[in-house]
Amino acid sequence: MELTATNDFFDTIFNSAANGLMALRPLYSQNGLEDFQIVFCNTRIEKYFDIEGSKKQSLSDVFNRYDSGALLEKFTETLVNRINSTFEISFEIREQLHWFRFTAEEKNGLLIVTIEDITEYKTKRNNLIAALTTIEKQERFYNSITNTTPDLVYVFDLDYKFTYANKALLTMWGKSAQDAIGKGLRENGYEEWHALMHEREIDEVISTKKMIRGTVSFPHAELGRRIYDYIFAPVFNKQGDVEAIAGTTRDITELKQAEEQQLLAKKKIEESESRLKLMIHQTPSATLVLMGADLVIEQINKQMLNLIGRGEEIIGMPLIDVLPELKGQYVWEQVQNVYNKGIPFDQTEVLVQHNRTGEMRDYYYNLAYRPLVEDEKITGMIQVAVDVTEQVSARKKMEESENRFRALVNASSDFVFSMNADWTEMRSLEMSGFYADTVEPVSNWINTYVHPDDQETALNLISEAINTKSIFEMEHRVLKTDGTLGWTFSRVVPIVDHQNAIIEWFGASSDITSQKTVTEKLEILVNERTRELQRSNEDLQQFAHVASHDLKEPVRKIKTFISRLEDNLDGKLDESAKKYIERIHIASDRMFNMIEGVLAYSKINADQQKPTLVDLNEVLKNIETDLEISLQKTGGEIHYDHLPVLEGAQVLLYQLFYNLINNSIKFAKIDVPVQIKLSSKIIKEKNKKRAVITIEDNGIGFEESQSEKIFETFTRLNSKDTYEGTGLGLSLCKKIVERHGGTITALGSPLKGTIFTIVLPLTQEENDI
Repeated sequence: MELTATNDFFDTIFNSAANGLMALRPLYSQNGLEDFQIVFCNTRIEKYFDIEGSKKQSLSDVFNRYDSGALLEKFTETLVNRINSTFEISFEIREQLHWFRFTAEEKNGLLIVTIEDITEYKTKRNNLIAALTTIEKQERFYNSITNTTPDLVYVFDLDYKFTYANKALLTMWGKSAQDAIGKGLRENGYEEWHALMHEREIDEVISTKKMIRGTVSFPHAELGRRIYDYIFAPVFNKQGDVEAIAGTTRDITELKQAEEQQLLAKKKIEESESRLKLMIHQTPSATLVLMGADLVIEQINKQMLNLIGRGEEIIGMPLIDVLPELKGQYVWEQVQNVYNKGIPFDQTEVLVQHNRTGEMRDYYYNLAYRPLVEDEKITGMIQVAVDVTEQVSARKKMEESENRFRALVNASSDFVFSMNADWTEMRSLEMSGFYADTVEPVSNWINTYVHPDDQETALNLISEAINTKSIFEMEHRVLKTDGTLGWTFSRVVPIVDHQNAIIEWFGASSDITSQKTVTEKLEILVNERTRELQRSNEDLQQFAHVASHDLKEPVRKIKTFISRLEDNLDGKLDESAKKYIERIHIASDRMFNMIEGVLAYSKINADQQKPTLVDLNEVLKNIETDLEISLQKTGGEIHYDHLPVLEGAQVLLYQLFYNLINNSIKFAKIDVPVQIKLSSKIIKEKNKKRAVITIEDNGIGFEESQSEKIFETFTRLNSKDTYEGTGLGLSLCKKIVERHGGTITALGSPLKGTIFTIVLPLTQEENDI
């Protein structure tokens, strides 16, 4: 029986194809080509697009749920221009996005269309199921359909001879149909091992009546050695017996190569992650990375291990299992707030009670906690800690010592005495060895007990106390009983009668020589500590500058290598891999912006500026020019008039208003052109003129409770994936305003915009800002 004469045979071939096959007849109207009638459509298309009974219907009616307009346009172009066309279109089918490659070719007035489901190819899963195609019509129509597919399509009889080979297979062999059809595997160039393998597989299909699938590598006539995926399927006659074996073979060489490239890309990403881990281990600050709801220790550097008092065996353990004593403490409450609520935590000298050396002790840390967010979901957190226990303990001891010393001085008196009403005679009541003992009243007491250099001051204070009947207080130098020079603090209270006349004075003196010595030492220590802090601030400033530049270099390399990776894999990446690479780009840009923000924030206090007269109208004109593209893109407008001229740092004031206006543009409502209005007035406070400038926008606004928080460093009120930024812009604005001796406040309401109010002096009192 001729294979081409068997309807079941053609149905099996046609419906077993890996691709959808369809024959379209053009439908014309008075206006020209209007639509296509589906002459033939295999079951693959019905499964693709969830349709039934499509034959004899128009293409628009069958595909009315999808983008039929795009299909009509492509098919019309193919038919009118008599060209072969290949294009890809995506459809949402059963709430899932599917991609298809359409190949169309005009044949004798009909449009022969091959539709290939490339969804799995685009998502890194390749389901290469080839199928045989058949058709009930003539051999020429059958050949036209099978020859439009790039796959190899062929048919064996039961004696392993080819009864059909499509154009792609003949091209690979470099033969004509006349030379190849009716010949066996070996006669068509198959090596002995290859021929034997396929003959065994054909026998298996005949005996089991089941399809088989395999992969093989053999040379192509033009492309060299290639890798192929093939399927052998039984063709049944009406009695259900196998009368032929249909086969399809697909070239998967590029797919295999793409998989290898994917593995290489994955290795590169893993190497990048390793470098990030290395950075954590090399940072001088104690750093810890916790992941998951159980806050499991994923990464920890040596400095943090030393603070905890444990080794690397704790990696993979929940933090609370390592430090159970944290439960109930303030610090553990903050850890949970960071993970559960995404609230960053920054605080100095936090008391943490934990076991580091075998016993529970109090430790003090400067802490910084940040949530780790992936796909808008908190997946973990990073902790940085600095041990300041020694500094805090030393300061507390000094404070306690000072308090005890002051209490002792205030509570003790070394000499208690009384004076007559005009201070001409001192009467000693009690001594403790500070002054020379005397039991008789002393009239020349000032020469005896007050240093010559302090006597004039003492006499002036005595005269004032007598005239005002007020308490006398004075610190002065004295000659102690041991012959050394000391210091005393004397306090004398007037005793009055019922007519408020001074009867006598009662006083006490205390030896403050030690206190004076301690004070002098403290002043020396304070001066030395101030110089150390100045050096430390300079070192920290240099560190911030160097660290920012050093941290930018690995970020640049990450972006450079990932860009090279994209170029090398151009056209070979599936959507999943592209998404991962895009995330690396976004994370790198975010890290770069954060480093730039930290550097700018650290330099604000370091760079002093000379105040000059600044016309804020000119500043706004420059800002309009610099933000021209952003304003055009959003349809935004800035309105201002008669802004003041005031003293200040030109660069810093430009940065202030640039940040605030750029903030309004960034946080504009979707599809609503941003409107920014600046107004000002002059007020007088404490005999000093000040400018009150308001900046009002119609953006997304914010909750009223956040009006103070928005000026804090690294604070973000919105998702970083929705709105770009580092969280430093408004904190920089606050610093600039404060350096000019002014204030800045913010008022907002969700979806009703934001109003910033800036108060700046018209003149600066300092020579430097």
